[in-house]
Amino acid sequence: MDTNSLIDEMYSRYAKALKLYLLTLCGNNELADDITAETFLKAINNIDSFRGGNVLTWLCTIGKNTYFDYLRKKERTNVFPADTEILQTASKEPAPEESLIQKDERIMLYRLLRGLEQDAREVVYLRMFTDLSFKEIGSVLNKSENWARVTFYRSKVKLKGMIENED
Repeated sequence: MDTNSLIDEMYSRYAKALKLYLLTLCGNNELADDITAETFLKAINNIDSFRGGNVLTWLCTIGKNTYFDYLRKKERTNVFPADTEILQTASKEPAPEESLIQKDERIMLYRLLRGLEQDAREVVYLRMFTDLSFKEIGSVLNKSENWARVTFYRSKVKLKGMIENED
Protein backbone atom coordinates (compact mmCIF):
# COMPACT_ATOMS: atom_id res chain seq x y z
CA MET A 1 0.00 0.00 0.00
CA ASP A 2 1.43 3.39 -0.96
CA THR A 3 1.67 6.30 1.45
CA ASN A 4 -1.28 8.24 0.00
CA SER A 5 -3.56 5.20 0.30
CA LEU A 6 -2.43 4.66 3.87
CA ILE A 7 -3.11 8.30 4.74
CA ASP A 8 -6.55 8.23 3.08
CA GLU A 9 -7.50 5.03 4.88
CA MET A 10 -6.26 6.35 8.22
CA TYR A 11 -8.21 9.58 7.79
CA SER A 12 -11.46 7.93 6.69
CA ARG A 13 -11.24 5.44 9.55
CA TYR A 14 -10.33 7.74 12.45
CA ALA A 15 -11.19 11.36 11.59
CA LYS A 16 -14.76 11.35 12.96
CA ALA A 17 -13.81 9.75 16.29
CA LEU A 18 -10.81 12.04 16.66
CA LYS A 19 -12.91 15.11 15.95
CA LEU A 20 -15.51 14.07 18.53
CA TYR A 21 -12.77 13.67 21.10
CA LEU A 22 -11.24 17.04 20.24
CA LEU A 23 -14.68 18.63 20.37
CA THR A 24 -14.96 17.49 23.99
CA LEU A 25 -11.68 19.23 24.73
CA CYS A 26 -12.14 22.51 22.94
CA GLY A 27 -15.92 22.84 22.66
CA ASN A 28 -15.69 24.58 19.31
CA ASN A 29 -16.58 22.83 16.05
CA GLU A 30 -14.30 24.90 13.81
CA LEU A 31 -11.38 24.61 16.20
CA ALA A 32 -11.93 20.84 16.45
CA ASP A 33 -11.81 20.68 12.63
CA ASP A 34 -8.57 22.67 12.57
CA ILE A 35 -6.92 20.59 15.28
CA THR A 36 -8.08 17.37 13.60
CA ALA A 37 -6.41 18.45 10.37
CA GLU A 38 -3.26 19.53 12.20
CA THR A 39 -3.22 16.25 14.13
CA PHE A 40 -3.27 14.22 10.93
CA LEU A 41 -0.53 16.40 9.46
CA LYS A 42 1.62 15.81 12.54
CA ALA A 43 0.84 12.08 12.46
CA ILE A 44 1.86 11.84 8.81
CA ASN A 45 5.08 13.78 9.43
CA ASN A 46 5.90 11.62 12.46
CA ILE A 47 4.63 8.23 11.29
CA ASP A 48 8.06 6.78 12.05
CA SER A 49 7.54 7.53 15.76
CA PHE A 50 4.45 5.29 15.91
CA ARG A 51 5.46 2.28 17.96
CA GLY A 52 2.44 0.12 17.30
CA GLY A 53 -0.71 -0.28 19.33
CA ASN A 54 -4.02 1.46 18.76
CA VAL A 55 -3.83 4.11 16.04
CA LEU A 56 -6.77 6.06 17.46
CA THR A 57 -5.09 6.24 20.87
CA TRP A 58 -1.95 7.59 19.19
CA LEU A 59 -3.97 10.15 17.20
CA CYS A 60 -5.92 11.25 20.30
CA THR A 61 -2.67 11.79 22.17
CA ILE A 62 -1.28 13.90 19.31
CA GLY A 63 -4.58 15.80 19.10
CA LYS A 64 -4.68 16.47 22.83
CA ASN A 65 -1.10 17.77 22.79
CA THR A 66 -1.89 19.90 19.74
CA TYR A 67 -4.87 21.40 21.53
CA PHE A 68 -2.82 22.14 24.64
CA ASP A 69 -0.20 23.80 22.43
CA TYR A 70 -2.99 25.92 20.97
CA LEU A 71 -4.15 26.89 24.47
CA ARG A 72 -0.66 28.00 25.41
CA LYS A 73 -0.65 30.28 22.35
CA LYS A 74 -4.23 31.57 22.48
CA GLU A 75 -6.74 32.59 25.10
CA ARG A 76 -9.24 29.86 25.89
CA THR A 77 -12.82 30.68 24.86
CA ASN A 78 -14.82 28.04 26.81
CA VAL A 79 -17.50 28.02 24.13
CA PHE A 80 -19.23 24.66 23.81
CA PRO A 81 -21.82 24.77 21.03
CA ALA A 82 -24.68 22.30 20.85
CA ASP A 83 -23.36 20.64 17.70
CA THR A 84 -25.84 17.83 17.28
CA GLU A 85 -24.89 17.34 13.62
CA ILE A 86 -21.79 15.35 14.60
CA LEU A 87 -23.70 13.23 17.07
CA GLN A 88 -26.43 12.52 14.50
CA THR A 89 -23.96 11.23 11.93
CA ALA A 90 -22.42 8.93 14.52
CA SER A 91 -25.56 6.77 14.58
CA LYS A 92 -27.82 5.06 12.03
CA GLU A 93 -30.78 7.01 10.70
CA PRO A 94 -33.99 6.13 12.60
CA ALA A 95 -37.59 6.80 11.52
CA PRO A 96 -38.52 10.54 11.44
CA GLU A 97 -40.51 10.53 14.70
CA GLU A 98 -37.81 8.52 16.45
CA SER A 99 -35.25 10.90 15.04
CA LEU A 100 -36.91 13.88 16.75
CA ILE A 101 -37.05 12.08 20.09
CA GLN A 102 -33.45 10.89 19.78
CA LYS A 103 -32.33 14.36 18.75
CA ASP A 104 -33.95 15.88 21.85
CA GLU A 105 -32.36 13.18 24.02
CA ARG A 106 -28.94 13.76 22.45
CA ILE A 107 -29.23 17.51 22.97
CA MET A 108 -30.14 16.94 26.62
CA LEU A 109 -27.28 14.46 27.07
CA TYR A 110 -24.85 16.79 25.35
CA ARG A 111 -25.97 19.65 27.61
CA LEU A 112 -25.68 17.49 30.73
CA LEU A 113 -22.22 16.29 29.71
CA ARG A 114 -21.09 19.90 29.76
CA GLY A 115 -21.86 19.86 33.49
CA LEU A 116 -19.19 17.24 34.13
CA GLU A 117 -15.61 18.13 34.93
CA GLN A 118 -13.34 18.06 31.89
CA ASP A 119 -11.59 14.79 32.76
CA ALA A 120 -14.92 13.06 33.34
CA ARG A 121 -16.35 14.49 30.11
CA GLU A 122 -13.32 13.26 28.15
CA VAL A 123 -13.66 9.75 29.57
CA VAL A 124 -17.37 9.59 28.75
CA TYR A 125 -16.87 10.85 25.20
CA LEU A 126 -13.95 8.54 24.53
CA ARG A 127 -15.89 5.57 25.82
CA MET A 128 -19.19 6.37 24.11
CA PHE A 129 -18.06 7.74 20.77
CA THR A 130 -14.69 6.15 19.99
CA ASP A 131 -15.10 2.63 21.43
CA LEU A 132 -11.71 2.85 23.12
CA SER A 133 -11.06 0.44 25.96
CA PHE A 134 -10.49 1.78 29.48
CA LYS A 135 -6.82 0.92 29.12
CA GLU A 136 -6.62 3.00 25.92
CA ILE A 137 -8.57 5.86 27.50
CA GLY A 138 -6.17 5.85 30.43
CA SER A 139 -3.27 5.95 27.98
CA VAL A 140 -4.72 8.92 26.09
CA LEU A 141 -5.30 10.84 29.32
CA ASN A 142 -2.03 9.77 30.99
CA LYS A 143 -3.92 7.97 33.74
CA SER A 144 -4.42 4.36 34.74
CA GLU A 145 -6.97 1.94 33.35
CA ASN A 146 -8.59 1.77 36.79
CA TRP A 147 -8.85 5.56 36.96
CA ALA A 148 -10.66 5.55 33.59
CA ARG A 149 -13.09 2.85 34.80
CA VAL A 150 -13.86 4.61 38.08
CA THR A 151 -14.23 8.01 36.38
CA PHE A 152 -16.60 6.55 33.78
CA TYR A 153 -18.71 4.83 36.46
CA ARG A 154 -18.89 7.96 38.63
CA SER A 155 -19.77 10.05 35.58
CA LYS A 156 -22.61 7.67 34.68
CA VAL A 157 -23.97 7.91 38.22
CA LYS A 158 -23.73 11.70 38.15
CA LEU A 159 -25.41 11.87 34.72
CA LYS A 160 -28.20 9.58 35.91
CA GLY A 161 -28.82 11.90 38.85
CA MET A 162 -28.79 14.93 36.56
CA ILE A 163 -31.30 13.24 34.23
CA GLU A 164 -33.59 12.38 37.17
CA ASN A 165 -33.45 16.04 38.25
CA GLU A 166 -34.45 17.09 34.71
CA ASP A 167 -37.67 15.08 34.95
